Amino acid sequence: MTVWLDVDDLIRFFQTAKRPTGIQRFSFEVCAAAARLSGEGYEVGFCRRNDFGTRLLPVNFANLEARIRTMSDLLPQTLAPVPAPEPAPAAQPSRLFSVVRRLPLAYRLPLGELYRAGISGGLALKTLAKAGLSVARSAPRPTPTTINAAFEPDPKPLKLQPGDWLINLGASWERPYSPAFLANLASVGAHFGLFAHDMIPDLFPEWCTSSMVRDFSLWLDETIPQASRVFAISTHTLNDLKFCLERRDRKLPPRTLLPTGGNGRVTASALPRPIAQPYVLMVGTIEARKNHGSMLRVWRHLINNPPANGVPVLVFAGKSGWLTSDLMQQLENASHLGGKILFVDQPSETQLAALYQHCLFTLYPSLYEGWGLPVTESLCHGKPVAASSSSAIPEAGGGFCCYFDPDNLTDAQEKIRLWIEQPELVATMAARIAAEFTPPLWQNTARALLKHITAKADFHLAVSADLAEA
Repeated sequence: MTVWLDVDDLIRFFQTAKRPTGIQRFSFEVCAAAARLSGEGYEVGFCRRNDFGTRLLPVNFANLEARIRTMSDLLPQTLAPVPAPEPAPAAQPSRLFSVVRRLPLAYRLPLGELYRAGISGGLALKTLAKAGLSVARSAPRPTPTTINAAFEPDPKPLKLQPGDWLINLGASWERPYSPAFLANLASVGAHFGLFAHDMIPDLFPEWCTSSMVRDFSLWLDETIPQASRVFAISTHTLNDLKFCLERRDRKLPPRTLLPTGGNGRVTASALPRPIAQPYVLMVGTIEARKNHGSMLRVWRHLINNPPANGVPVLVFAGKSGWLTSDLMQQLENASHLGGKILFVDQPSETQLAALYQHCLFTLYPSLYEGWGLPVTESLCHGKPVAASSSSAIPEAGGGFCCYFDPDNLTDAQEKIRLWIEQPELVATMAARIAAEFTPPLWQNTARALLKHITAKADFHLAVSADLAEA
């Protein structure tokens, strides 16, 4: 029996993206861990779908992993520090977010098209300059040729055998499997597994694009009911999946809770301080449900009613997502509160490590999450989190966070102000993290996945009664 991991969505994502978001990071790291477990008695292979979605093609994952890690700066290296903002009048934006201001969403879309068309970076910059946009040059982003170079030109299609598994750990709703493809899998006696990250497009369509809501709805109606098993790393997501399928009167597949993954405890190293002033860090894609807008209001309140020990800078670290034009305009109109809010666009792995290492604490005020990977990452860096009490976030943070109601601005203000005014509370929590927190490993997630589907006799998975096999 072979476990085939479909990495099709990873390949498509990194044809136009530079840095992974939470779903792609999870999918990539678990796949990489599964590849390393092949020597422990598991037969693991990797595949993608052809252009028509009718056949599976083999993928040399070692080549793909090397390219993704290099392109995305997922390898250890010497940190190039994030430049600290220079003194300037309140209306003058910091260099950290000046590039972002020059790249509104309307320009990012044609830029992506230029990459997909294989146009060189120089020509792309020239085209954008003609549109009146001055862009600072940066490291070249990956192109389709960069990723596709990891593949053989004409690979022989795979033929799954009875008992084999095909598993998609990524955003499988973005390119659905056709009914004919799934029927063919079943006809040869192969099993089909999917990973459910969250139910956001179905539960909160107002936070998503119309195309995502449409694709996700089709995925729930036609793909999920055909799965042999659905996996997730939070009880909350599995319960939400059950709710969404039952209200659609769809078949509920067997569900399995997996342990979370991560890079383990991050050993502190002498990384250069990226920002001179004391700062609080908020990591995540800039989008409506992440609740950056509320933190803008909290920081304005802090500036108007400053703590005795001053107002730290608030750093947004991530990439700009959808439905955020209003927020970005608010930040620009407010001059980023005189430099008290900084936007670090898609920091590299080493820049992010430096941001974690030197921050006072981190924030995660999201309105809804299927897990909350930045919470786990913060704890692995030994940094306490002031976090939302919503959805699956308490599963990610456990007893190592200070929780607040993300819909209650007063509650958020009070909890955040308390940690700023009394740093000894943060230090106490950091000491508790160092003594009691068990950092998760990606290999534990991959091993639990492989043990479960290969029915190892020594595998025992702790799952609550309501998540038992349907």
